Amino acid sequence: MVVAALVQVTWAHHVALLGVVPNLVLVAAVAITWTHGQRAGLAAACLGGLLLDLESPGPLGPHAVGLLCAAYVVGLWARDVDPSRWLQPALATAVASGVYALVLVGIDDTLNLAVPPFDVALQLAWMTALYNAVLAVPAVPALRRTALEARA
Repeated sequence: MVVAALVQVTWAHHVALLGVVPNLVLVAAVAITWTHGQRAGLAAACLGGLLLDLESPGPLGPHAVGLLCAAYVVGLWARDVDPSRWLQPALATAVASGVYALVLVGIDDTLNLAVPPFDVALQLAWMTALYNAVLAVPAVPALRRTALEARA
C-alpha cells in the first residue's frame, strides 16, 4: 500500500486519461480484499487511506473512511461470487470507486470543504470507476499469482 500511495501521489497524474487519474490505492485495496479476504482488505484500505490523507491538504480521515467503505463492499461482494472470474473484480472495483467517491463528496460537503458541482462530480466518478475497473483486471490475477508463489 505504501508503494501504491507513493505512485498515486507522484506519478499517477502522468497516466491521466481525459483528465481522469486512476486511484491506484483503491485498486490495490480491492485486489487485496479480493485475494486475501475482507479483513486484510480493510487493513490495507485503512493504511492506504491514511497515507492519502497525509498527502492531501484536508483533514486526516476522509480517504481512509472512503477506502474502508469501498473495501467493505468489495469484501461482501467477493464472498458471494465465484472469485476466479475476471469480470467480478472489475465490476466490484467500479462499484467500490463509486462508493469511495460518494463518501468523499459527502464528507467534504459535511465539513464545508470545496465540492465540485454535481454534474462534474458524477462525470469524474463514473470515468474514474471505469479506469479503475480496467486496471483491476490485471491487478487481481497478478496479486493472486504473487500470493501463490509466496506460499510455495
